Amino acid sequence: MTGPIRVLFVCSGNICRSPFAEYLARDRWSGSGVTTSSAGTWATRDQPATPDMVIVGRNYALDLTHHRATPLDETGEPDLVYAMEVHHLEAGRLRFPTLDTDRIRLLDPSGIDDPYGLGMNQYLASAQTIAQAIDAIDIVEVIGSLSD
Repeated sequence: MTGPIRVLFVCSGNICRSPFAEYLARDRWSGSGVTTSSAGTWATRDQPATPDMVIVGRNYALDLTHHRATPLDETGEPDLVYAMEVHHLEAGRLRFPTLDTDRIRLLDPSGIDDPYGLGMNQYLASAQTIAQAIDAIDIVEVIGSLSD
């Protein structure tokens, strides 16, 4: 592949899970040749990250205050999609029908529950699951597999 690998994280509203994943992956994969973005299947354009996710982001040294939601149908085609739940995976496959199905994956095999409206403990739990999933990805290996 030429140019950076474009990784898209997808959730529902693009105000909790996927922006956290986008910013965390951007931080963790810095210098790897990867660009990250996020979108939501039901996102309302330009909505900010929730206040609770902004606070959780700070716990990981991330500043989500500049994030603005993007609807999935307004994104360009990425090289790889990480979905939070099965229905996001299915939406990704519908949105990007020419993308090989192995390039649209669940970020965590069990899925990542939506913390929206459920309080800080659920936000922290979702963030921890996202962080563990991102840390388990060998991005150099993933880039190599996309080049095959």
